[in-house]
Amino acid sequence: MGAVLEYWPSLAHGLWVTGSVAFCIILGAALGALILGPLRLSKRSVIRVSSILLIEFIRGPSALVLLFWVFYVLPLIRGMPQLSPLAASILVLSLDGAVYGAEIVRAGIQAVHRGQTDACHALGLSRIQSLTKVVLPQALSQIVPGFGSLARDMIKWTSIVSFVGVQDVLYVANNIRNQTFESATVFCLVAAVYWMLCLLCAAAFRALEGVLPLNRALRAARVSVQVAPDATALAGAAQ
Repeated sequence: MGAVLEYWPSLAHGLWVTGSVAFCIILGAALGALILGPLRLSKRSVIRVSSILLIEFIRGPSALVLLFWVFYVLPLIRGMPQLSPLAASILVLSLDGAVYGAEIVRAGIQAVHRGQTDACHALGLSRIQSLTKVVLPQALSQIVPGFGSLARDMIKWTSIVSFVGVQDVLYVANNIRNQTFESATVFCLVAAVYWMLCLLCAAAFRALEGVLPLNRALRAARVSVQVAPDATALAGAAQ
């Protein structure tokens, strides 16, 4: 154990890289899902079918195959850029998370009662205004818990970035294992790192759930329902 701990600066750097990649891909996946999800429900068949094909095209192969394709094969095509290992990793994992998150967003939007959309149309709101100001704020109470579960999986997806040379915590751990031959200790530390990151992610999404407008309104309604019987009982006792 002592031999492994001598490499703690390298482990700290690997942890920073893993955490940074995880944050970037979760944010990128969230933005992509908020775009692809509504497109998946578009009334225009061309947009709807195109978004479905894109989602299935990215979701079909494994993330590792897509990463290898973008990093090694894409530069062989004339006019295509040679991405750095970090940029390729963030791009691929963000896209992969976005297509899975798009289905979560789609389900959340469909969970909102159709009457909300009809009321928006009756008030003269456009489709974009109806989505952004009425439907989506209500759908977030359904979307955020599901996306939180996906985000924890995405943290574990970051382990594949070491295959293209990104010096994340797994990359550093393998180097330490080769030098110290402490395989069990090293991989126990790696498991603890991923466990800690997943716990932090879960706590962040629980906090986010607590500040959503619909959830706050529901909590306020429950409190008022609980307070009303108590007030009635006090008034009866006073009489």
